[in-house]
Amino acid sequence: MENISKMEMANALFNKPYIKTEKKFFGFKTNVTYTKTNSPVVGICLEFSPTEGQKIQAIVGAPSSDLEATIQRIGHPKTSDNGNYRLNLCYSQDREFAALQLQQFSGFEYHNVGGIRFVEDDEAHKLLAVFVK
Repeated sequence: MENISKMEMANALFNKPYIKTEKKFFGFKTNVTYTKTNSPVVGICLEFSPTEGQKIQAIVGAPSSDLEATIQRIGHPKTSDNGNYRLNLCYSQDREFAALQLQQFSGFEYHNVGGIRFVEDDEAHKLLAVFVK
């Protein structure tokens, strides 16, 4: 699990009205909670090869109405150890909320591919089924 407060999307995540942050352990630890269900939020980073990264880009960029069809068409992308694409993913443990940010490695650093996607409820369940077991 990643430290959410050190992720690039932390400020955007913490500014959402349904996200509560709480400092613990002398300010070294930040507890993040999805307030609609009072569920803790965790963060992970997944890496993907260039071909799998293109699949991720299509899934993350798919409109809500086409999400299920896109996932069925593309399938479940496989992670790699050192990938060209990195997906930063924060989600509530009850899977009712997710925030996704795709980045691509170029010029010796990761650059954002599109914006941060925030999803809730059924849409969050569908997206998380692809990335989290």
